[in-house]
Amino acid sequence: MRKKIAVLLIVLMFCALAAIPASAAESEMIPVYAQVPDGWDAPCIWAWDDDGTGAFSSWPGGEMEAVGEDGWYYCYVPETMTNIIVNANGGTVQTDGISVDAGKSVWITVAADSTAEVSYDALTTAEIPAYVAKFTVHAYVPLSWETANIWAWSAPDGTNAFDAWPGRQLAEGEDGWFTGKVPVWVNSIIINGNGGSVQTADVSIEPKELWITVYEDNSYDLAYEDPETAGVPDVTVHAQVPADWAEPHAWAWSAPDGTNAFASWPGEAMTENGSWYDVTVPGWVNSFIVNGNGGTVQTSDLSVEPGREAWIVVTSADEAAVYYEEPSGEPAAPADDTPAVIATEPPASTEAPTPTEEPTAESGGLGTGAIVGIAAAVVAVGAGAGVAVSKKKKK
Repeated sequence: MRKKIAVLLIVLMFCALAAIPASAAESEMIPVYAQVPDGWDAPCIWAWDDDGTGAFSSWPGGEMEAVGEDGWYYCYVPETMTNIIVNANGGTVQTDGISVDAGKSVWITVAADSTAEVSYDALTTAEIPAYVAKFTVHAYVPLSWETANIWAWSAPDGTNAFDAWPGRQLAEGEDGWFTGKVPVWVNSIIINGNGGSVQTADVSIEPKELWITVYEDNSYDLAYEDPETAGVPDVTVHAQVPADWAEPHAWAWSAPDGTNAFASWPGEAMTENGSWYDVTVPGWVNSFIVNGNGGTVQTSDLSVEPGREAWIVVTSADEAAVYYEEPSGEPAAPADDTPAVIATEPPASTEAPTPTEEPTAESGGLGTGAIVGIAAAVVAVGAGAGVAVSKKKKK
């Protein structure tokens, strides 16, 4: 049975909004190997470079593939990556940030206590396939499907992406969508479930990220933009910051899925507008951080209502208030009739741990989604506290 649960977000991230940044995408790709403890299912890699540029668009990062018979997995990352987190079980278990040498294949052994050892000497001799670029497929399937798989191939030559039917099992997210990746050379897919006993017809696709909604009669809708955010207009967020916060920036994301509005920390520069600093963000943003001085000072994770213009008054790193009408002057507290969020103490996850520190599992933030990182280092995550998540309603 698929789960309907309340989920405590535990990850941070600060990667590209929808794709690997161009600088990373153009890099040579090198393999990272990991051997993980029993119980670490579907391991993934989260990776970033010293400038805070991430290799993957959203947590938990790149899916690892099994290699050999001794419990090793691999995933390719751009050669510029210098920091790695190995995680599993949908990102709910993870290592600390691991510093690695750029441009070198690395073997990471993860112990049961989530500590990791790094080696640049090959610890497995099993061969892996050459790197092939992939794109993400998201599938929303009927509740009667206990599992979801993808079968993918290239028509008309019939070259299959996977060895045997029903193909690759897709991983379920807290939002009810299943996700997985396929090579960019495929142009046809089938979404199937329950061991391949139910399925769509053949679906012709373009080789780019897509969302497919499957109904009880196995019909489907196909889109190349997230149905949850498609057509949502951008909104303006205004901020007032302390006088010693130079060049304020905005970091914004969507919780709980952790989709970031900007490619890397500290985010988008805010434009001075009278006594306010302004920034335009996608209308689906529901989480926000205001920072300054190159990202070295910041608010905690602030919840904002999607699609609404907002005014944020930052008194200090420990205190900020969110308004949905422009406040007069600089009030110490929001009016009783003005929806607001006051952050009195930033969660540990937004403290910008260094790559060797352990990202906390208690808030969500680089926005909450965030996981780790940033140039002076923010790796931070998401929305803050525990968030109740229930399966989305069927259309």
